[in-house]
Amino acid sequence: MIRRIFSTAILTGLNLFLALSAVNAQVNLLRNPNAEGGLEHWRAAKDSTIEDFNGSQVFVVRRGCSGGSSFIQDVHLNDSDTGKYALFIGRGSSERINNDGSITGMPYLYGYMMSSVNQKGGKIAAYLQGQRMRAEPSYQDEWVTMFGIFRVVKGTKAIRFFLSQAERRNDPQTGSAARFNNLGLYLFSSREDALRFVETYNAEILIR
Repeated sequence: MIRRIFSTAILTGLNLFLALSAVNAQVNLLRNPNAEGGLEHWRAAKDSTIEDFNGSQVFVVRRGCSGGSSFIQDVHLNDSDTGKYALFIGRGSSERINNDGSITGMPYLYGYMMSSVNQKGGKIAAYLQGQRMRAEPSYQDEWVTMFGIFRVVKGTKAIRFFLSQAERRNDPQTGSAARFNNLGLYLFSSREDALRFVETYNAEILIR
């Protein structure tokens, strides 16, 4: 019995180590994904700041959606990336939990595929939303994983990556914080590979 428990513990540790190695082996196309560089490489709109939370720097959005607050980063792609699968992923938490189930205040990831990018914005080829891009914490300040997988359409020159805050109609923002960390944008040859990466990403979180 002791030998079996010991073997199980070794296998569990090995699996977590392999998961961590798999995450680190992937190329994160986002720059400054953990706010360690402050606002570097990000455009912060209105009530969007970098703040300390439990000893770590995190991205914080207040009064998002109709209030216009968000973080934005453009990631340029190559023609050879057409047909690949873009994984949006990150961790989110909220100061606000609504008893009626309203989504107002919840952090969410959002994106565009851009066929052209310039100082005034550019041309949008596809809107990237839905799936599990909105965090659904069950209690205040709980960190949960958000992600979505999208096939790169032909003509995409860049992906615009947003950090924002959900809002239900007629349920206004209160200035509560939607927090983000451990952000990533990755490319995979298949949706299945992207889903396997999500599993290793969550396992890596457990190691910390």
